[in-house]
Amino acid sequence: MPKIIVGCIILILTLNACKKKEENSEKVSTFSREQSEMIKSDQPIAKLNTKAKELVRVWPEYQKFEEQIIQYQNISMSDALLNSVELSVLAQQLKDSIRVEDLNIPEVKIRLNVLHSETLRLADMSIISTITAQEVAQENNNIINAFSALNLKINNMNLQDEINDEISQFIDEVLELPEKDSIEKEKLPKGKK
Repeated sequence: MPKIIVGCIILILTLNACKKKEENSEKVSTFSREQSEMIKSDQPIAKLNTKAKELVRVWPEYQKFEEQIIQYQNISMSDALLNSVELSVLAQQLKDSIRVEDLNIPEVKIRLNVLHSETLRLADMSIISTITAQEVAQENNNIINAFSALNLKINNMNLQDEINDEISQFIDEVLELPEKDSIEKEKLPKGKK
């Protein structure tokens, strides 16, 4: 009889331990599923036009940041948080090292400051234990939008330069026309004016 009681107690303890082990594994799998949830950006990163690419070609910090940010278009939540500090360091380096003189203007600096601030927010999220995937996804989109705004500004600067050149050429042509007309009028015989 005592053997049966001891056997029942061992059986109950074994079953109880198995239940706790299953509960713990469910919690771990739920946590790992949340951490590995993929974050996809709402919009693609705005690309630079060919003249803008040529302009930033001599800016290695821009190239490094672009390589890193491309990964953030489709990234797991855990990878986004793990790489967030590196991304914020690259954004700081980008902001501090404007190597292209044409881009060293307040409009570009403002966009770089916004980009750096957004990357710092994501880095801060990496140390918050109660952060949700939705909050990380929103901040990820903010970073991508800030980088796109920088690219669009660089593109627009080049387009503005092209437009200014065309306007200058047009004004020069218009200013030359009256001189040509007056010269041609002087050469015409008096009866044909």
